[in-house]
Amino acid sequence: MRIAGWAVAASVGLSAVPPASAQEAFPTRTVTIVNPNAPGGTSDILARAMMEPLQRAFKQPVIAVNRVGAGGAVGGSFVAKAPPDGYHALLNTVTHVLIPITESAQGRPAPYSPDDFILLARITADPLLFVVHPGLPAKSVKELVALARARPGELTYSSPGLYSTGHISMALLTRAARVNLLHVPFNGAGPAMTAVLGGHVFMMHAPVGVASPHVQAGRVRLLAQTGAARSPAFPDVPTLKDAGYDAEFMLWAGYFVQARTPPAIVRTWQAALREAAADPKFKTAMANLNVTIDYLDGDALKAWYDAELRRLEREVPAIGTLEGRT
Repeated sequence: MRIAGWAVAASVGLSAVPPASAQEAFPTRTVTIVNPNAPGGTSDILARAMMEPLQRAFKQPVIAVNRVGAGGAVGGSFVAKAPPDGYHALLNTVTHVLIPITESAQGRPAPYSPDDFILLARITADPLLFVVHPGLPAKSVKELVALARARPGELTYSSPGLYSTGHISMALLTRAARVNLLHVPFNGAGPAMTAVLGGHVFMMHAPVGVASPHVQAGRVRLLAQTGAARSPAFPDVPTLKDAGYDAEFMLWAGYFVQARTPPAIVRTWQAALREAAADPKFKTAMANLNVTIDYLDGDALKAWYDAELRRLEREVPAIGTLEGRT
């Protein structure tokens, strides 16, 4: 599967598009943000928090719509087929690029190609939080691994869906720790977290914005985080690597548009996103959820994105076949 160079800087020209002079001014009407995931997840939180600052930047109405299904593929496919005029943008996490990678790894046709999109900007980047129901008798990752080895295939974990961030990241851990956990997929991070809160499953790797309120309220127990280093929001919480397991995973979120979107519109989008990401109200909203704003566009975005895609394309196939059970 070819994945290379599809994050573009504003200064990079695109082929097969009309000259800028033939384009109408952008935007002159409502702009739609497509969230391919269920309400309550990271992309939903970001989409709604950025609507107001984006409206000010664009000087046009901005709405957010949920097009849910197939682990995010429905919303992604919709934007891939949308007119390349900038009026529909996809806000998604790393899940968006995992879909074609995992489908290729499983030998199935992908619903869209990475080449169908331009990544406009990365907005946030955080580890996932490894949380368990308080009733589970495990106070650390090592204790949980020991429990899982004593009860192979019995301990359950939820995720936002098959091949989602929570599924892939947990599969990396089960491979590293050599344990067998039972995967229970849901349609979004919000429902997956609800299952943990209700005691229907034992654990999950949850987005920071989804898990933080429940961690702070004591409704779930936080064992670890999946980043390469400890998050500033949780300096006392070990990483999986601290616990002895090489299972690094970062949940980043960004905005995508159709690949043939003209460069002038790409530049307008990036300017608006840069302004919105610096908005004081947006920054406060993210800080309240312990979500890290880590904005990137241009050349820095391209360098990071190319490396991230190479890493995921290497790591995901190494996990092996993933279905409802890992």
